[in-house]
Amino acid sequence: MPSLTTRLSRLPPILTSSFLALIIDSCSNIIAQHIRHYKQNSTLKPTPFTFDRTLFIQYVIMVVICAPLNYLWQAWLERTFPGWTPAGASRADLKGTTELVSFEQRRGRDERLLEAGQGSLHDVPKVRRWDNIAKKWFTDCIVLGALFNTLAFLILMGLMKGKTLSRIVMDVRVETLGIIWNSYKVWPVANFVSTTYVPVERRIVFLSGCGLVWNVYMSLVAARL
Repeated sequence: MPSLTTRLSRLPPILTSSFLALIIDSCSNIIAQHIRHYKQNSTLKPTPFTFDRTLFIQYVIMVVICAPLNYLWQAWLERTFPGWTPAGASRADLKGTTELVSFEQRRGRDERLLEAGQGSLHDVPKVRRWDNIAKKWFTDCIVLGALFNTLAFLILMGLMKGKTLSRIVMDVRVETLGIIWNSYKVWPVANFVSTTYVPVERRIVFLSGCGLVWNVYMSLVAARL
């Protein structure tokens, strides 16, 4: 019987990354619930821990929705600002040669090149595009990525908790800047490493792993919304 790792390797990268991100983020929520219980019961009469199944399901649904969107977002960033380009290649030559190309497309393309005696595109010398890496980092970590994830979190959690539109808008006004500011304490370094050294198909998993502590914080925020 194939192992779980073998089965996951046969899935499209977007599904594999989303599944692994779901596991990591679910663990964050469980840890956060225990931390919240510990803080609330630092008294002389502690109460037993009760797992908040509703909050856990809400958080899982949010991850199921946001993880694939984040994967597509990272793919768009890589297509728009490729971190590596073939040495001496023109702009037209770069079309379809970034990390965004799927494993199936990449394998078929390389096989055709080998049959023609041209070798694989992976054999072509490449140069690091630090300007594109800086653009990816700024766009994802400082501007659009941070804003998108924060707004998606607040809106989805608000909808699942049955809040009115006015209450959701109030949460967005009150919580957005604080969450984004706190995210700057975690994500600039993690995002730089991700956009520089991690393949695009593994980027969501890497960021979820780095964000284990951050997702504990977000779970605590979700509990108070």
